[in-house]
Amino acid sequence: MTDLSISGQPVLPPPTCAPAEPFRITTNAPHQMNDTSLTPGRRKLQKWLGRVLRIVITDGRVLVGFFNCTDRDANIVLSMCAEYLVEGQEPRLLGNVMVPGQHIVSLNIDEPDPQSSLLVQ
Repeated sequence: MTDLSISGQPVLPPPTCAPAEPFRITTNAPHQMNDTSLTPGRRKLQKWLGRVLRIVITDGRVLVGFFNCTDRDANIVLSMCAEYLVEGQEPRLLGNVMVPGQHIVSLNIDEPDPQSSLLVQ
């Protein structure tokens, strides 16, 4: 038996999609990705997209996740975010988080130390 749409035409199965990349930076303004007229601050923010940020907020919690976006009010959206209440304890996994700019105490790019890497000899 053939599936028919309302118009009487056969319905084709959806095309198979290629597997998605694990984490890809996209923008709704691709023409601005390498725009030389951007301010140095905006260029720096674009370089940070997709990087792991470590944010300390006013109540002492530490949030670590991938930097997705920000806005004029310095609100920051992190994906795959983990919350650390006390240093050394297991994190609580939160997922996507919007951190209000008014609560941000400090912000660091969380990069591995090249000296501690097993690949460096």
